[in-house]
This record gives sequence, C-alpha cells and structure tokens, in this order.
Amino acid sequence: MTRKFWFYERGEGDPDPRPLTLRSVMTQVTYTLAPGDLVMDAMHLMQDKEIRHVPIVTGEERTLVGLVTETDVLRHVLHGKGMTRDEEYHATLDMLLPLSEIMAKVLHTLPPEASVEQAVALFLEHRVHSVPVVDGQNRLQGIVTSTNLLELLRHMVSG
Repeated sequence: MTRKFWFYERGEGDPDPRPLTLRSVMTQVTYTLAPGDLVMDAMHLMQDKEIRHVPIVTGEERTLVGLVTETDVLRHVLHGKGMTRDEEYHATLDMLLPLSEIMAKVLHTLPPEASVEQAVALFLEHRVHSVPVVDGQNRLQGIVTSTNLLELLRHMVSG
C-alpha cells in the first residue's frame, strides 16, 4: 500500500521523509493566565487577541495546570439581549470567578516531538479543538488548535 505524505517533512539533505511534528505547526503560546485570574480576564484576553483557548499556568516555568476555552467562558457567563436584572447580576458575579473554578483540569497534552498525525487522532477521539504542547516536566511549550491544523491542510492542498 502506498502511503500519502501529507503529514511528513524532509530535513535538508534528508532523503527519507519523517513525520511532521507539533513543534513545526504549534503556536508558541504567549498568552496565558494564572488560576487566580478572573473569568473576566480570560474573556478580555480572548476578545483582545482573537483567541479561543487560554492555557492556565503557574510560575515562571509556565507549568500547565488547566485550560480555559471560549466555550467555558460562554457556559459560565450569561449574556445577550433581554436579560433580567437578576440575570445581569449573576452574569457579573460569574465574571468575577477565578479561572480555577471553570478551567479544565484533566487535559489531553502532547510533547513537541509528537506527530501531527497523533494530534489529529487525539482531536478526533476526544472531540477537542486544542491540545497544549508540554515538555517532560509539564511546562507549556505551545498549543495546537484546530485552526493550526486547518492552516496546515490549506497549505498542503494549495501547493
């Protein structure tokens, strides 16, 4: 059976393709928050930076402890037209919750050396839209999102 090399790369002078790694496609994470930051902080960061996933880290070494997604924020904060005063009050209170209250704590992660094929399998198996990339000490290295994978696919089919 012939294998298609959609998720493979070659190094310079390397005659054999090798699996494309997450290091090649991940976003180097620059936007993170801490567990004690507020839901409001995540909401503002997502709006300002146009992102949908915020890794939650501790310390200067950026140890990954959780992940907050746009869906998590929307699920915990009521918004929209026609809210009653009581709903507005509760929405305001929800925005003051610490992220530790709403973040996902059990995460599917992969190392930077993992293949894109492994990430795609993880996305499909667990129905997730992002995978934090961590080193052996659980320090955040980056994140792979569905957008990263779609950009890769666009590049591969266009050229």
